[in-house]
Order: sequence, then structure tokens, then C-alpha cells
Amino acid sequence: MSRNGVWQLKKMCITYCEHSGSSKYIRNILPTDFIKFKEANPQIEFEEKVVSGCHPSVTATYLSGKEKFLPLRGREEEKIIKHLQNLRDTSGFKPTKFGDRYIKKTDTIQGLWHPFLDLKNAQQQ
Repeated sequence: MSRNGVWQLKKMCITYCEHSGSSKYIRNILPTDFIKFKEANPQIEFEEKVVSGCHPSVTATYLSGKEKFLPLRGREEEKIIKHLQNLRDTSGFKPTKFGDRYIKKTDTIQGLWHPFLDLKNAQQQ
């Protein structure tokens, strides 16, 4: 995600195993779809680690210093790319609340509104 024209995702580190079955989908996308994703996002630094006996995962590092860890065990190719795009599109900050809803317990001057209110007959009286 871009905030004030600056991309927030700085680095993506992908770890996988060359032999395990849980890493087969990520091994399938590395020579094709992952290269396209890298070319489409030159602002991100990509790192690929091969670690024997581990499940595949992605660690995203943002400018704020926050890191997000996402396991990719048994995820199919389309879902892996969707997860990478989701990590790219988030800012790394926690979601902010914009305030609570204000609900009054007292009636308004005009009266309460409900969906069955007949406004046409009320204006004629």
C-alpha cells in the first residue's frame, strides 16, 4: 500500500523446502508467476530461502518496522499469489477506529422514525 506516494512494504522473505510436499505449490510458482509478481513490484526487495525440513512461509517487513509472518503450508498457487498481493496492499499498521457510533436514548424533537411511517398523510394534517 502506498501512503503519501511511498510504498510501505519494504521486503518479502519466502522460505520453503526443496523436498517437502507442503512446499510443492510454492516450488511450482517460483519460475513462472512469482517472477511476474517480482517484475510488477520493483519497489519490494525479495529474498528466497531454502531451508530443509520446514514448511513454506512468507515474512513481510514494512517501513514502520512491523513484520508479518504468514504460513503457506499446503496453499495452492492462486492463493499464494493472493496472499502476496494482500501483504503488498496492507500498510503494516493496525487498523484504526474512527470513533464509536453515537446513539441517543432519548427521543428527538421530530419523533421517532420507523420504516412504516406514513409521511404523505402526516404532511396533510
